[in-house]
This record gives sequence, structure tokens and C-alpha cells, in this order.
Amino acid sequence: MEASLAVCILAALLATGACLQCEVCSGTGTSCTGDSDTCQNGDDSCGITLTEDTMAGVKTQTVLKSCLSSSQCNAGAISMNFGTAKARRMSITCCQTDNCTPDPVKVPPADPKPNGRRCRSCYALNADHCNEQTVHCTGSETQCLDVAGPLKSGGSTNEIIMKGCVTQSVCAQVNAGSGTFLGISGDLPKHRCAPATSAAGTALGPAGLLLPALAGLLLLKFFS
Repeated sequence: MEASLAVCILAALLATGACLQCEVCSGTGTSCTGDSDTCQNGDDSCGITLTEDTMAGVKTQTVLKSCLSSSQCNAGAISMNFGTAKARRMSITCCQTDNCTPDPVKVPPADPKPNGRRCRSCYALNADHCNEQTVHCTGSETQCLDVAGPLKSGGSTNEIIMKGCVTQSVCAQVNAGSGTFLGISGDLPKHRCAPATSAAGTALGPAGLLLPALAGLLLLKFFS
């Protein structure tokens, strides 16, 4: 907190404006309350992220209020499909004044229609391997995510493996190498995002590495 405040004071001395103050909290359901915190340099919005996870047909929702960047706020609907292990959909709303309250957020309905693309998929927490399957992408899921390594959140470190179909917004918000994704930071030894292949095995669109951005959205427990 002191370090963040010092950065904000320095930024204010070097440029116009001051660091934003936002309510920060997380919890199950669709609402939570917490203390105000000073945003890091570059985070210019207060946001609410609503996540819906589906495991074995059971749906759970979690909410996070945090400081976000404009690019995170403009990510749009986020969809991740890790096969039978887990599916995740997310939505974000933001506002740009001290301790403001973003508009209510809702997770959009799932689009179950196959789009002709596919990825290798599996999901494992606190494990160094998982059994891969081929998953058929649906809706706007056009990219294959392949992430493995130690991720840190709240002072704890956990091994995680995530492979599956994701929307372009996911790939555009993950740092290639050492960065943060939805509030999770870590040095990932394996991190790649590439266009999903068609049923014939042909890549659709240009390949790409995970691009930088997304700092400060979800806590690691959301992956448990």
C-alpha cells in the first residue's frame, strides 16, 4: 500500500492527475464489499468482474471489485472452455472516478454452437500434468490457450495447467512470459496462444504469442 502510494505521489509530481481510489473485494455470488485502495500506475478504472464457472454441470459465480486498466474494461465478454474439466465465462463493467460504482454486471448467455474450430484441452490445479482431450470451440472462441506453471496470488503459489478454447480477448490480455492475468501473477515457463485449428487441422488466422496487459482481476482461488 505504501509503495503504491509513493508511486502515485511521484506520478502526480511528474504529470497531471492523481492515482485512482477503488473499492477492492472478492466473494461468491454477485456482490461484495471492501476497503478503498490506491490503484497502481496505469490502472485508470474501477471495475467489477463477474465470473461464472461450470464444473460437472454445476455453476458457481464469483465477483471481484478492483482497479483495472482501460484495456481490461474493454475486453468484452470472455469465454474459456477447458473441456470436461471446466468452462468459464466472464464479464466486466467499469467507471473512472474515485470509489465510483460501475454499472451492474451480468455474464452473457453461453453460445453452445460449434464454430468449426478445435483445441487440445485440460485443466489441473496443483498438478504438473493433466490428461488432454480435443475440445470443439463454440461461439467466439477462436484461440487455443496453453498455459502451465506457478501462479501467485495473495502470497500463495500454486501450479496450474490451462489448455483449451478461449476468446481473442483472453489472449490479448495475458503477458508473454512474466505478467498477470485476472489478478494472478507469475513467471510462466510455458505460455502460448495460437489460432484454433479447423476440423481439417488448418490453422485459422495468424499465430501469436500471448500479448501483454490484464493486471488485477481475479484471485487464484477462483481457479480452485
